[in-house]
Amino acid sequence: MSSLLSAASRICIVILVIGGFVVTFTQVVGILLGNADMVVFGGTTLFQPVCVVAGLAGVFAFLRMYTRDGRADVARDDIDTDEA
Repeated sequence: MSSLLSAASRICIVILVIGGFVVTFTQVVGILLGNADMVVFGGTTLFQPVCVVAGLAGVFAFLRMYTRDGRADVARDDIDTDEA
């Protein structure tokens, strides 16, 4: 289960990065062309699914912490948890 949640989280993060690039690129092109509708489209219609994917990535990563493998990864001694 941990590997499934980890893979799902990673896939969502990749989609999030690509979606963020598309949203930004759409808005930049809209600004350069002077097309306000394109800027608004990028900031609303394209932005909403990217936010949903970002939320899913966070949920998958959070749920992974409650699997056996996830708890084992956190409990390992080689992870530095001291604050600087």
